[in-house]
Amino acid sequence: MISALFQGSVAAWSGLIAMLSVYFFSYFQRSAIPGTIFDEIQMDMGMTATAVAGLGSMFLAIYAGSQLCIGMAADRFGGRRTLLWGALLMAVGSVWFPLARSPFTLYAARALTGFGASFMFLSIVHEVETLFGARRFPAVMGIVLFVGYAGGMTGTLPFAALTAWADWRSVLLGVGLLLSACGIAAWLVLRRLPPSAHAPVKISFRPMWEVVGSSRNGPMLLASLTSFSVYFVIQNVVGKKFLQDVAGLSSNRAASFALTMAAVSAAMVFLSGLWLKLSRHRRKPILLAFGCILFLGAFALAMAVVLKASPWVYLAAYMMIATSVGSSTTASTVIKELNRPECVAQSVAVLNGLTYAGVSGLSILSGWVLDHFAEGSVLTAAGRLYPSSAYLTLFIILTGIALFSFLCLTRVRETASQLILQDESYPPQPRD
Repeated sequence: MISALFQGSVAAWSGLIAMLSVYFFSYFQRSAIPGTIFDEIQMDMGMTATAVAGLGSMFLAIYAGSQLCIGMAADRFGGRRTLLWGALLMAVGSVWFPLARSPFTLYAARALTGFGASFMFLSIVHEVETLFGARRFPAVMGIVLFVGYAGGMTGTLPFAALTAWADWRSVLLGVGLLLSACGIAAWLVLRRLPPSAHAPVKISFRPMWEVVGSSRNGPMLLASLTSFSVYFVIQNVVGKKFLQDVAGLSSNRAASFALTMAAVSAAMVFLSGLWLKLSRHRRKPILLAFGCILFLGAFALAMAVVLKASPWVYLAAYMMIATSVGSSTTASTVIKELNRPECVAQSVAVLNGLTYAGVSGLSILSGWVLDHFAEGSVLTAAGRLYPSSAYLTLFIILTGIALFSFLCLTRVRETASQLILQDESYPPQPRD
């Protein structure tokens, strides 16, 4: 019996490692492009700032739009199968992207990569429940999220250092081939595991409409649409380029600031259980505290531009903004507790989808703001340098968005580990 249990545990961990080897690259793709190589793509392809930012925006828009369907597909066909199909699509897109020679093919490859990456998280969530059970689910998901953020960190300074040594196309082609090898290895490992214990479910969008249409969910959904977007745009779109254009930092030093942001955000997510313990499992104080930190970080960043502060002030503001993601797991918990048990999966999928929809929209807006100041920019051999007024405008917008998000969070109901089901405007729905 003990031997069988041990063998089962080894099989579960080997399956998790196989899936995480692919999941790592989905975060890398999300964070590395376009932020780390913004200038390189712009100069190589002759694209506008809006067009370059659009590469990240489209990736995230596809990611966001796919979440509901991917969640239902994982429930119906099993997480392993959906993850492997996603890995195949992501690998093809990752190899195609550095080989693209026109903006159209660049966008097409990026779209395919984003669609494949959208399969990863919800598929792993489904399989973690199957492989490890409900008791170990939170601890294992902490490992999953940490590996994801590690992939994001790799897309900052390490990726920038590699592109300084070799051209960006060669580096990304190597990354695509490595992803392909990990995908094959994951297939070989996962096919040897016992069949996934899943029951085919009827695909229905009814729970989604219930989640979206509930007035109690509104403040939380609006906050998710806006808060993470501010962090992501700084981390993965304009943060590195701003430091090069305005603060005069080298590419590697600017990338080290982005790496610091990623490390801080990973630590904040990893310690999410501690925040709940400190608040005695009250959700709203955590949401408000981190929402306030986001606003203060964005405001500090805008003021630093006005005062022409030293790079260390920018780093402090970056770290404050990165700290704000510490409430992300609490937000997922709250949205689950605000809805009926039958809507749990769809409520998380809606929250996740809206989060990345907001990121996609704000990424496009950031590129548009830079292009609006193109006449005041300077074209150099390293790339186009935008004036500080362009970034100040953008950071003022981000500060306003952070304030709006905080005001939304003040309207979120405290759940305190309890399901909120008593509201008369939210009666139980009949089962299909």
